[in-house]
Amino acid sequence: MPRILRLFAVLWLAASASACRPDDGPPKDGPVVIGIWHQKDGGERAFFDRQVAAFNREHEGRIRIEPLWRETEELRNLFVIASVGGQGPDLIFGPSDNMSILALTGSVRPVTDVLPDTFLARFDSSGVLGWNGKQWLVADQVGNHLAFVYNKKLLPNVPETWEELLPQLQALTKDTTGDGRPDRYGLTWNYTEPFFFVPFLTGAGGWMMTPDGTPTLDTPQTVEAIRFVLDLRDRYKIIPGESDYNVAETLFKEGRAAAVINGPWAWAGYKDAGIDYGIARIPKMPSGRWSAPVTSSKGYSVNVNVPAWKIPYLRTVLEFLTGPAMQTAMADSLATIPTLPAVLNSPAVTNNPTLQASLSQVEVGRPMPLAPQMRQVWDGMRGPYQSVMSGSVSPEQGARQMQAEVQKRINDTFL
Repeated sequence: MPRILRLFAVLWLAASASACRPDDGPPKDGPVVIGIWHQKDGGERAFFDRQVAAFNREHEGRIRIEPLWRETEELRNLFVIASVGGQGPDLIFGPSDNMSILALTGSVRPVTDVLPDTFLARFDSSGVLGWNGKQWLVADQVGNHLAFVYNKKLLPNVPETWEELLPQLQALTKDTTGDGRPDRYGLTWNYTEPFFFVPFLTGAGGWMMTPDGTPTLDTPQTVEAIRFVLDLRDRYKIIPGESDYNVAETLFKEGRAAAVINGPWAWAGYKDAGIDYGIARIPKMPSGRWSAPVTSSKGYSVNVNVPAWKIPYLRTVLEFLTGPAMQTAMADSLATIPTLPAVLNSPAVTNNPTLQASLSQVEVGRPMPLAPQMRQVWDGMRGPYQSVMSGSVSPEQGARQMQAEVQKRINDTFL
């Protein structure tokens, strides 16, 4: 038995005293409750809550959706523990790189158990995702990708290459108070997180792992990409000396950064903050390659513990959450890319400049691997990469350490 399964077996034993969820059929009075754990953030979360409230009003007394937000890492881990213990919400919403872990641990059941073939046939290949011969996730959006987001008031246009863009970003970085610290930056983003590093890694010609799950991080391409990010900070000085996700968000929303690298989950929040923003591809690296972010779908998987009597109610909820009306509303309000061709080819998408720019970024992106080792790649990269950013180790040492740490985590988890 792989170590990951042994780990969750132990967790299940620890939880087993309270693991049995009653299965007495539909409630005798009141609605059937469908629990959903999700990691929708910012404007997407607010939009989701409004849609859920509307559904609950329409189905009052019969079905009620009860959503619960959790941070992405916590979402996956707590769901697996709960599901293996016979509990947990009926649905989990998250990125597709969680899917194989959920399937491997036996936490979810195939979506084909819940949704009819006639409904699933409406989606494109990004809308119903499989692993190991079965389909485990039905997606309401594709992309989950980073792009270059710019404040049109400060940066009217974005050139294709970093070489052309850098002088503009340097000119936009200003210290107006004379305290030696910029009051406005040309660019900001969460540059200490591996997910946000990948566009530079791909732009340098590198990648994270082979198709069979072997890490590929100790390479000259990784070193080149790290040095480029360090140069943006230390040589060109266009990004803050220290940053995380919240710092980057605050700077851009307050107009104190001309551009930010972030994904569709954040764009509605920029609009709400009054920023007239545009979307462009992350520029080409000096190699001539596009800085290509990873792309993936985000969607719903079904808890393995959902009883048979609940399936019709769950089907109603899933058809609402992933159907054409919802995906059209999401495209219009959140600029998310639909997984239903009928919506993708509709005026709601074809006439939306933000969505067309987002689709352009996806065209040069690289699909997220669905292999379960992907989680160990993210977690193993983080510590060594952040050590490089803090100056504790060199880029060469960081690349070697990332390779070693990812391989160790894969060995510890799966062997």
